[in-house]
Amino acid sequence: MELHTSRSTASTGGREVVTEFYAAFNHLATDRAGRDEVAATLSDDVRWTVVTDGDGSERNYTGVEGVVEYVTMISGPADHVQAVPERFSEADETVVVEGAYVGTTDGREFDVPFVHIHELDGETVQACRVYTDTALERSSFER
Repeated sequence: MELHTSRSTASTGGREVVTEFYAAFNHLATDRAGRDEVAATLSDDVRWTVVTDGDGSERNYTGVEGVVEYVTMISGPADHVQAVPERFSEADETVVVEGAYVGTTDGREFDVPFVHIHELDGETVQACRVYTDTALERSSFER
């Protein structure tokens, strides 16, 4: 078995790619600006799947506009929301992130844990599967 002992310094690691995505996500969610920043982190045909929708179905968002729709939808009812990544696990082109959506709605603080499984294509997110406690998420974002 041949071991690869050197890495190209020009390529960005999976954790860095996903960290850039969360920075752009948070800018869009908080400031309602930064669509181009989000787009730069995603492949054109990105697939975003919310697996735990509470009724046993999945919600799917396709393409950059679909993901932008998801980010603005999740942040819509909240006064302030951020996706806070807390732990990263990487294997090849897959990055698993444990974190939480934190923020406020009508002055009430919320902290909704999530797991995001990102599939990368080089330096962009190709797909993401989202797992959250949907009952907690819904009660947190209700006004």
